[in-house]
Amino acid sequence: MAAMAILASCGPKAVTSVRPVSDDQPDGGAYSERTVPVVTKVAPDGEVTLRFYNDLPDVAYISAADFQSIVLPGSTMVVTHTGVGEYTLDNAGAKAVVNVNKDVFVSSDFDSFTNMMGLLQPGMANVYYDGLPFVRYKSIKYTPSTATVTLDFAKYGIDIRSDGKGAVYFPFATLADMYSDLFYHHAGFNGEKVVANTSVNEISLARIDPEYNTVLLSKKTRSASMAEFAYKELCFAMDHFYGYPGRVALNETLKAKGMDRTLEEDLAAGKTIKKLLKSTDMAEYLVGMTGLNALYYDGHTSMDISSAMGRDRSKYESLISEIRRLQETNKDVMDAVAAGRGTMGGRYQDVMAVRQQRPECYGTQDTYIKRGNTAVCVFNSFNTRAENAWNAYYDGKGPKPNIDDNKGDSMVIFLDALNKAEADPEVENFIVDITSNGGGSADIVMAMTSLIMNKSYLSYDNPLTGQRSIVEYEVDRNFDGVFDEKDKDVKYNLNFAVLSSDVSFSCGNLFPSMLKDAGIPVVGEISGGGSCAIQAMCTADGFCFQISSFRSRLNTLDGTNIDGGVAPTIPIATEPRVEIEGPNNTKMTVKDYKAFYDIEKIGKLVKEKAK
Repeated sequence: MAAMAILASCGPKAVTSVRPVSDDQPDGGAYSERTVPVVTKVAPDGEVTLRFYNDLPDVAYISAADFQSIVLPGSTMVVTHTGVGEYTLDNAGAKAVVNVNKDVFVSSDFDSFTNMMGLLQPGMANVYYDGLPFVRYKSIKYTPSTATVTLDFAKYGIDIRSDGKGAVYFPFATLADMYSDLFYHHAGFNGEKVVANTSVNEISLARIDPEYNTVLLSKKTRSASMAEFAYKELCFAMDHFYGYPGRVALNETLKAKGMDRTLEEDLAAGKTIKKLLKSTDMAEYLVGMTGLNALYYDGHTSMDISSAMGRDRSKYESLISEIRRLQETNKDVMDAVAAGRGTMGGRYQDVMAVRQQRPECYGTQDTYIKRGNTAVCVFNSFNTRAENAWNAYYDGKGPKPNIDDNKGDSMVIFLDALNKAEADPEVENFIVDITSNGGGSADIVMAMTSLIMNKSYLSYDNPLTGQRSIVEYEVDRNFDGVFDEKDKDVKYNLNFAVLSSDVSFSCGNLFPSMLKDAGIPVVGEISGGGSCAIQAMCTADGFCFQISSFRSRLNTLDGTNIDGGVAPTIPIATEPRVEIEGPNNTKMTVKDYKAFYDIEKIGKLVKEKAK
């Protein structure tokens, strides 16, 4: 038995200590190597050596230990040869067994093996966390406590290789897919450099390296071997790491058959989309990726990699023109995409209705409104606009964020409204209005629910492992900058309720779900759904996209998936329909939400419910 210990660093190539293996042979054939730059924001920029095997000359391979050195600076992976073609990978977080002859990966603790969340908080499990300083991870309970994940790469034609000396090589994109998480930790190789997001809660790798996408979009073609491999790798990634939230029309078909067979057998435009995805022409490939929204668009997933062009598209006029031409000649694909987007129903019209009718009823666009004994707090997202100010405050480098300087931050808005209501002896009822809330940060949801129901947790399941999880968080409930016993003393003597609509999506769906679990009334109509957190991914050729993640499919405490929305405990009708001004001086017939904003009436209903 031989082992290779890799002391990880993100600088020059990791130092290795190798004891030769006598009973195994190199697997993979002839290859060349290239040393390329590595760009991150955690460690100083460095370099890594990638392998390009002769049978896949454009597909980057990387040793598992070197990949670990990039995404978890300072960690150590030990690779042990345990049998013919078999290796155990131990990265201190967990172990996995890889068989390079069978191209199979097995781990009894996949979440821990791929865990990068310790970069944010020492000892943190691989859980949903946005990094806001007034929330921190406390504990997690898995049911069942363990689960074995087997990844059969051979089924997808993905070859895992070894060098016969104790190193195991994966396609770079495959390892990057396996490690990507809910903080948007992910990595890509654009053909010139490796860029890894190991610190920024941001989907785009262009935030790490502004030239990352420029390199990708400068190519008009790609090799046949890359096109073929990228398709296989994408099938593997979507079959295993898409969260199957339930909203898309072919959700169960995708689970049962996988992406490739679903395209071939169950979507009218599927074969055309597959042909585009496997094209060597860059514009055709981009249109093919957009076509995948016909299968996967669920409000969180976006397969449109042409977004890499960013907002300034003037330098891509030729590419954009060709994409438009292809969209016109592949009308069946674009019709399928439109149908896929239809899974979100009439949400646009309802957003327009809420945003026009609510201020008319409230008589203001303010975030705090009071009528008699009822106060309303309004915010349209769980946003983190004062994140820098909050971080400065908790680092002892700035004042506590307040409503005068940070009017748009959801946490600031909520605390300001709570304190006003608590200080007003007339106010008995406190309504949180999220009728136009499309989601945002789960950390803010954790903090707000903690203040309302004196506990903070997430309940979710993982389609890959089959486990259910309940994660508990601690909240600095008095926002004094420290987590201590004084946080338990915070209490608001108010009758709480949440006002939701079918516009309330993602975290706007999670918030009423958690409150309803705790017995807090949900007023209005069924919320808009959205049960999966977002995960950032990259194709084999380096383009970034986002999916509903397998790592966190949100549910109620009894395990019920919430993608279908949260039913109100106090329903309010939205009929008859009314006419409002639409875009470009058009008229739109929409739901009548005026009864949602009758504060005094809703206050009475909430007070009666609280008795």
